[in-house]
Amino acid sequence: MHRTQVLDVDSVPTHVFELKSRTPNSSLLLVVPGNPGMGHFYVPFASRLFELGQGSFDVAVVSHAGHSPGYCRPTDGGGNDWYALEDQVAHKMAYLQDHASGKETLYLIAPDRVSKVVFLFPTLERMAETLNGRRLMPFFNWCLRPATALLWLVTWIPLAVRNALLRCTYFRSTPSDHLDHMVQAVANIDSKSVYNILNMARQEMEQVTDPPLGLIRDHVHKMSFYYGVDDHWTLQSCYLDMAERFSDHDIQLCTRGYPHAFVMEASTEMAGYVHSRLR
Repeated sequence: MHRTQVLDVDSVPTHVFELKSRTPNSSLLLVVPGNPGMGHFYVPFASRLFELGQGSFDVAVVSHAGHSPGYCRPTDGGGNDWYALEDQVAHKMAYLQDHASGKETLYLIAPDRVSKVVFLFPTLERMAETLNGRRLMPFFNWCLRPATALLWLVTWIPLAVRNALLRCTYFRSTPSDHLDHMVQAVANIDSKSVYNILNMARQEMEQVTDPPLGLIRDHVHKMSFYYGVDDHWTLQSCYLDMAERFSDHDIQLCTRGYPHAFVMEASTEMAGYVHSRLR
């Protein structure tokens, strides 16, 4: 059974895509998006994972707070609808506490009761030094509000026109069976969502500097890392350093040329990789 719903997570309306087996089980595979953190992008990936699991675990994709169009304002009546990087961490922990407390086994997030964590194209350190970081940091610093205002103007373009433009340009290489989810995520974007996405990116550039080696060292036996061979959001030296530090553990380098935004082109293939790490 699959459903898309909006849950109240720590007083934040949150877009969640869930796949649940017909018979109750005690395992949950939680998919935490990158940035942009709109769960729509991950629906084909999550669906394939659920198929491969054959009912052995439920799957949930939890969008980032304030990233899904139309779901920014808090449900408790508070005035804040901007969410910082640390807010996103607290948001996912609140989801686990409020909506997954009955599960005995968790995948992809790292509290004590987690069985496995799989990092796909991880951005754990020195993001501002990456190729994209150097290119885009000035934009994040100086053009955040102008870009948000420009997007507000774009929303006046009829939705049908936006859908057609996206299908013909940005998503040309996306498999046809994934298109509807991708277009839905982007065509309906609003200015508040864009501000949260860009502001989170700016904070990632500033705050994601040194890798959390202590945390990784304590839990590396539960972790798998999958780095991109030409990932413009991660330095190649990050993979080499991690592979040297933890040479006896599962640190992999992609040899198939999958992009950082793997959900655009390789959801099926990456779901197969993740499932192989859960067995």
